Amino acid sequence: MKRSVIRWPGLAVFGGIVALLVIVSWLFLDAILKVSMEYGLGRVNGAEVNIARVEHEWSPLTLRAYGVQATDAAKPTHNQVQLESFSADISAAELLLGRIHIEQLDVLGVRVDQPREQGEGEVYVTPSKDDVKNWASANWEQLKVSLPSTDEIVQQVGLQTDQVLADAEQKIEQQRTQFNDAKAALPDKEKIAAYQQQIKEITEGDVEGLGDVAARKKKLDQLKDAIREDKAAIELFRAQLSESAEVVKTQIARVKDAPGNDIDRIQNFFQLNETGLQNVTGLLLGDKARQWSEYLLLAYEQLAPMLARSANSQTVEKARGAGESLSFVEADAPPEFWIKNARTEVLIAGTAVNIDWQNITHQHNLLGQPTTYQARVDNSDLWNAFNLDGELSLLESGIDAKQQWQLKGANLKSLGLSESDELTASIASALLDSDGTVLVRGNQLDGEAIIRMLDLEMLAQGSSKITNAIAAALQQLNRLDINTEIAGDILSPSLSLSLNSDLDQQLGKLLGETAMAEAQGKLNEIKADLTAKVEQQLGTNTELLQNMTQLNSQAGDFNQQLEELLKSKIEDNLKDKLKDRLFGNS
Repeated sequence: MKRSVIRWPGLAVFGGIVALLVIVSWLFLDAILKVSMEYGLGRVNGAEVNIARVEHEWSPLTLRAYGVQATDAAKPTHNQVQLESFSADISAAELLLGRIHIEQLDVLGVRVDQPREQGEGEVYVTPSKDDVKNWASANWEQLKVSLPSTDEIVQQVGLQTDQVLADAEQKIEQQRTQFNDAKAALPDKEKIAAYQQQIKEITEGDVEGLGDVAARKKKLDQLKDAIREDKAAIELFRAQLSESAEVVKTQIARVKDAPGNDIDRIQNFFQLNETGLQNVTGLLLGDKARQWSEYLLLAYEQLAPMLARSANSQTVEKARGAGESLSFVEADAPPEFWIKNARTEVLIAGTAVNIDWQNITHQHNLLGQPTTYQARVDNSDLWNAFNLDGELSLLESGIDAKQQWQLKGANLKSLGLSESDELTASIASALLDSDGTVLVRGNQLDGEAIIRMLDLEMLAQGSSKITNAIAAALQQLNRLDINTEIAGDILSPSLSLSLNSDLDQQLGKLLGETAMAEAQGKLNEIKADLTAKVEQQLGTNTELLQNMTQLNSQAGDFNQQLEELLKSKIEDNLKDKLKDRLFGNS
């Protein structure tokens, strides 16, 4: 009997194994897909990803997932993004070639920054401590909730009057010493009178002859030399005296201004401006701005880092001995991962915003086109009009993207802003308009926006003098314009958001007035004490300046008298007397 080539028992066993694998896969494929997706998406997200359940269909090849939650690596108690469900139509032909091409992706019920029901999620890539978010001055506990006492402010300001007095006294004392030394070297009235008497004796009296005339002339010349020396000394003294007087005047002026300058510096401190008051705009609106920005920057803060991690094998450290993965993708080949079209439904305060996407991939260099997205929602319950446009590309230089938006007539009602012990504040009603632009070049994000709140009505209540003043000012507002700036590395888990408006200036002025009213009595005492010190020094210094002025005038008179003495001549007078003696006319 001829033996059969086919071993039917072995074939039956093989068929049974294949059938068993097919049955197991058929029964447990959804569970296998769920575990695989949680693992893969978790590595891409950098933190735990949970999926409630997964379903699949073979024809057409479709994958559906429900209850997807992606943990925020920077805040594990919250989900960075969560969605009710997504459905992906996958190209079977491309899948056989090792590529994931999704013809249509629908994502429903997207929410951001939601508390995790399962507790903290596991973090695979821990963010740097330096990247922890610091949104607009943190919280109300950092606000100076009590006015410092006047003594504390005086100590912080550091009064300068005493130092000014000490410096002035040193410089004026130096001038006083120079003044007294120069004064001692000056010719006095007696010396001037002696000069006048000597000239009179030389130019008057009997003449004995021509020899006597020559002797008198020589004596007069010697006397004039002495007068010239004294005159030069007087002129030098007057020049030095003028300089000293200017120094004394300057120091006296500084001394006079010192108390007023100190009081002004104390009053400036009471203004509670840049150094005295925290950013109230940031404290009030920082948390809401953070939430709004997470929706506006959803494509950047969530999609871009995830796509970048997909292209970067260093996000999760490779296992030892795992080797390197080599890619043999041709330059003109389609991307390995490509979502051609997608629609995401983002829920904002119960309103669904549909965003249409095209060409989602991490290989834009192969596709030759950026990822684009658009959103248009008009006449909704929340706003009159909302437009959003953007595009995103992952290049060798990093992420390159741009986004712009316009929001008109958003209705804000009963919007809580602060529920701290220091201040409770909420927007009772307002109309909000906003427009802005965000650019990303080489992973660095730079954006700005303007938020305008019209028909603003606020409710606020404080628990201290400062917060009561803030609450009163807030309730008087009917409009608020806010400038926002956002910057940072798009791949880091945090971005820098800053808010500013004229609210801080308004509050600073009001609080400064309140503080000044309470401190005015103490300030008057400080000013009186400083003024008394100043007046005590001004008395002696003013007297010195008066003495300098008087002596300068007196020295000028001496100088003029010496100038007149230098004009004295004896030749003609002596010759006339000699002629009278010779010719008997005496």
